[in-house]
Amino acid sequence: MGSYILPEFEYESDDPTAGNPYPGDHSSRSREAAFVPVGYAAWELRDDIRMGVGVTVPYGLETDYDRDWIGRYDAINTELLTIDINPTVAWRVNEQFAVAAGLSAQYADASLSSAIPGQGMDPSTDGKLDVEGDNWAYGFNLGALFEPVEGTRLGVAYRSRITHDLSGDAEYDPANFGPGTAEPQEVGGSAKLRLPETLSLGIHQAINDRWAVMADATWTRWSRFDELRVDFDEDITIGTTLMGPITSSGSVDDYSWDDTWFVALGATFRPNNEWALRVGVAHDESPVSNCCRTPRIPDEDRTWLAFGASYQPNDNVKLDFGYTYIWLDDADIVLNDDNPNVPDVEGEYESSVQILTASFNYRF
Repeated sequence: MGSYILPEFEYESDDPTAGNPYPGDHSSRSREAAFVPVGYAAWELRDDIRMGVGVTVPYGLETDYDRDWIGRYDAINTELLTIDINPTVAWRVNEQFAVAAGLSAQYADASLSSAIPGQGMDPSTDGKLDVEGDNWAYGFNLGALFEPVEGTRLGVAYRSRITHDLSGDAEYDPANFGPGTAEPQEVGGSAKLRLPETLSLGIHQAINDRWAVMADATWTRWSRFDELRVDFDEDITIGTTLMGPITSSGSVDDYSWDDTWFVALGATFRPNNEWALRVGVAHDESPVSNCCRTPRIPDEDRTWLAFGASYQPNDNVKLDFGYTYIWLDDADIVLNDDNPNVPDVEGEYESSVQILTASFNYRF
């Protein structure tokens, strides 16, 4: 079925009155809920071979600010949606060992918007730049499961990187400079989005018929995401001076992300044959360092606490429910712009995420 995700973040300037004469809202808060559907199906081709397909949303985000907030020249809205279609084949080599391989067909749609300074830094005279692009790209995944003794399972999984060559449009609504105001424009644009490879290791250990414990560690190569470069097919005129037009051929944002580890521990308790109760905790490193944090992705390290339950009244039907609360460490941001017409952004983000999940499984 899917997950209902409710992220919440609040930005507050460190000192909104000290040395900052620019008009605009020095705080911002966002609660953009989303439902993320998923689906899986599997078939037994023969006793030792199974085929399956999954449709998931591996990456997604949205940050949305008011048009008059103080950091509007860095970001107003940021959205990323990915949909991954992943057919797989699994082969049980023997009673102890199984392997699997799959292909990923992934669709990505991304959009960015920011303000362009107008007269006197008045938000009502600001212009606005909207960029949107999409793309299909492909990757692969591999996995293996080893059960050395009954009750002990060891797993490893690898997902390849996927690089999207996004293409779309850039729409420019010019800032109001009076007689020097440029005309609205729309041009083609492109950007490269590198989504990282991951390597996961997991263990599941049955203690007895009722209790089991498990652990997982996942490495993600986020260092591939070093910058976000948007190139316009032709220059956009963003203003006019006595010396001639002011043009832009695109933008480059430096991210310089780091590789990360996600580490989780969990336990399952079965009070009877129909019910299973689960609990888990996790530490999730952020790829974002203090030097390169932006309002588009004001991320920090996360701590997860999750609860879940499964109900299986018979061999054919199974229902799963879960709730997860994610705390993010407070994230400091310092953006000192060289442009005297663009205000500095210095403050702190407080963020959290709540996730409700539900799934229905039917075995034919």
